[in-house]
Formats: sequence, C-alpha cells, structure tokens
Amino acid sequence: MRIIMTKNMEKKYIPLATFFQVTTQNEITLSFSALENIIGQSLPNAAYLNMSWWKKTKPPLSHYLSWTNSGFYVVDVKLGASVTFCRNHTRASTNQVPENNENSSAYIIRTIEASDAKAFINLQEEIFHETEFMYNAPSELDLTVQQLRKDLSSWKKLKNRTILLCILEGTFAGYAFIHGYKHSRVKHVASVHLAVKIEHHRQGIGQTLMDEVESWSKERAITKLELSVMAHNVSALQLFEKIGFQHEGKRLQSIMLNDTFIDEYTLGKIL
Repeated sequence: MRIIMTKNMEKKYIPLATFFQVTTQNEITLSFSALENIIGQSLPNAAYLNMSWWKKTKPPLSHYLSWTNSGFYVVDVKLGASVTFCRNHTRASTNQVPENNENSSAYIIRTIEASDAKAFINLQEEIFHETEFMYNAPSELDLTVQQLRKDLSSWKKLKNRTILLCILEGTFAGYAFIHGYKHSRVKHVASVHLAVKIEHHRQGIGQTLMDEVESWSKERAITKLELSVMAHNVSALQLFEKIGFQHEGKRLQSIMLNDTFIDEYTLGKIL
C-alpha cells in the first residue's frame, strides 16, 4: 500500500488520506490520539479549539481533503476527545453492518517520525513481552526517546535506514526496521527486522509491511534484503519463503533461549 500525494493536500495529512482510502467502514470515530498516531504529528491548536476546523470544506487550508476525497464528512466533534466521520454525509444506522465486516479494521504503513519515538518504544516493549522470537530479553531494552530521536536524525542523512510503522485504527500494531550499511561495498544491502503484535497476526500486516520494505528499499538503490529467523519460528519462515526469501545458511546453536540452544536461519532476497 503506497501513500500517494493527493493534489492540493497538505503533505502531513497524506497518511490520514490513505487511512480513509482503505477503510471499509461507513462510519468511524477516531480519538484525537488515534488521529495523531495516523498522521505522525500533533494536530494544530485550531483542531483542539475550533469546531470549524473540522467542519470546513473550502480553502485556503486543505486538510479536509484527507477525508472528503474518499467521500467522508465530519458529523460529530468532541473537541480534544474524538471525531466521527461518516461516508457520504449519511449517518449509518445502529443496525447497519459494513460490507466485509470480518476485516473492517483499516491500517496504514508509514515511516516513523520523531513524534512517534515514545509510542514506538512502548510498542517494542509490548511485543518483546509477548513473544520469545525477539533477539533481546525485555529487561535488555534500553532505548530512550532521546536516543531514538537522535538516531532518526542521523538516519535521514544516511538515507538507507528507517522504521516503517503499521497503524491500525489509530493504534500501533507492528513495525519493520530497515538497516542499511555505511560502507560503500555493502551499501546495496539492508537487514530487516519485522515484528507484529500477536493480536494482529494473520491480518496480512506482516506481508504488507514487507511489501513496503521492498518498495522503500528499491527507491534507495538497495538491491538485497537480509534477515535472520529462529529455526522454530515456523510462521515467520513461512511468510518470508512465501514472499521470495531464499535460505542462505544455518547458524547452529546461535541463540540461547530458556537455557536451550536454538539454531538460526539466515535468509535473503534479491530485489
């Protein structure tokens, strides 16, 4: 899913436009926090103070295009709390069920922003506590907001490192970390670390994140992706094999997990 620039729309609202493009719901209420998670930035003060900021549909500001371009209009605003959007300005009845209701949750993929630092660290901690397939123990996580923001600044200069975030209905659901190398002879290679919260498994998020990893990498002349997977992480292996990663080796007893040695597979994909 690519985030496309929409004509005359303010750039910061493109992720929100993408969200409304993919949602299948006819009516949706989003908290201010969820809206800011989707956008990756804070809403302006006017959004917190003025009802008219949400109800407007005319220039000079064009933030409203992020929902009106997909046929949504604002039908209710609780300033500082939540906003309700309805498709075609017709409120869904309480008995109406959207089509494809089984998969009605919408998510977007976007690159991390400095304002996401705290939320990303919280997401990482949640995932580390619910799975044994990460390479650090929860007690070993020492990344700080300040350090992450510093890293993000340096990554922009390198242009071959980032974190892609999956935001589902305004909450952080997973991420893919792309780590390109500095040295000239391996600048065409990047390692990838993928993680999705357990409650959002089997929703296509992992594959969508990897699709975006490939698109982002190709735009930066990265022609090979590499990753490592613990040998007993069957679902991850199945995903990566499905999307074209090839086994390149096996590291015997490379991981110590619960006092047991675990083998590790290395996989790669030429883009």
